[in-house]
Amino acid sequence: MKKTLMILMLTLLSAVLLTGCASNADTLASPTPGATNMLDNLMPGTGTATASPMMDNTTMQPDGTASPAATIEDTRKAVQAMEEAVEKLSEVDDAYVITLGDTALVGLEFENQYQGGTDDRLKKMVLARLQTVDKNISKVALTSDEPLVTSIEALTEALKSASSLEDVNNRAEEVLKQLTVYGG
Repeated sequence: MKKTLMILMLTLLSAVLLTGCASNADTLASPTPGATNMLDNLMPGTGTATASPMMDNTTMQPDGTASPAATIEDTRKAVQAMEEAVEKLSEVDDAYVITLGDTALVGLEFENQYQGGTDDRLKKMVLARLQTVDKNISKVALTSDEPLVTSIEALTEALKSASSLEDVNNRAEEVLKQLTVYGG
């Protein structure tokens, strides 16, 4: 009886020790390299066209990363979406946004009951909201100063009727010089 109990306990101990050696590695099958588009490789012209570097609609950023070239219409849509995202904050009544590279200029009008200002907590929340729309935004220049908010609002209105981003960006750079940039 003791011998059987001892063998049972030894077997149980061995099983417990061996489960510690089990691997927790991912067991999903990995795709075979080169298995996709084999027909295209064998018979060019039978599949979908692949983009050449010359057909690519990207621009190079100063840090060497590629980003899609923004059209004026894409910028308008992104700015509108950013304004709506920021306005969802309970502190904010109205927001005006202009993007300049990886920086967003944001003019805020607060709800009447909000007594705080543009502190780091609010800047962080606004930046997070902007990044839900555009991941490339890494800095925010935030203001609630009425003349600067009016300037940013004027820029958003100018963007609606602008034919190119150059004029709006030049004016936005002038406003940015008057603001403190958060993030980055």
